[in-house]
Amino acid sequence: MKIVLDTNIWLDWIYFNDLRVRPLQVLHSAKSIEILIDELCLNELSTVLSYDRFLGLAADKPTIDKEVLALCTLVETKTTETPEFWCRDPDDIKFLNLSNQHDISHLISKDLHLLKRKNRRKLKGAQMSFSIVTLESFLTSHNYLS
Repeated sequence: MKIVLDTNIWLDWIYFNDLRVRPLQVLHSAKSIEILIDELCLNELSTVLSYDRFLGLAADKPTIDKEVLALCTLVETKTTETPEFWCRDPDDIKFLNLSNQHDISHLISKDLHLLKRKNRRKLKGAQMSFSIVTLESFLTSHNYLS
């Protein structure tokens, strides 16, 4: 099963070492999931780590990038003049395009703009063939949470 993680889920996993992400790590270690990422999404993670709120907390961006790439399959996502999806937050469109172009099953997110259906929609006949879910919903659907 192929999935995409938004930046906040990556931060919980790699930077904050949040225990709630551990079941996702187990699924990955068991090769039950394949995590996809592209350059745009990886660059966003680096950008977020450069925000002032991370200063003093030893955000080692090169190490984090290397760790993320070791956990993922790096794919190329085509950029188009007109996006396939609209989202209230334009920064989230890259996650929708990555998910749509690479036949993933789930985009796991904490972002309300992605999670709320009214904040995103298909454009020009694009079909959303993946689910956008919270980590908790994803893990519950795989019997890791009850």
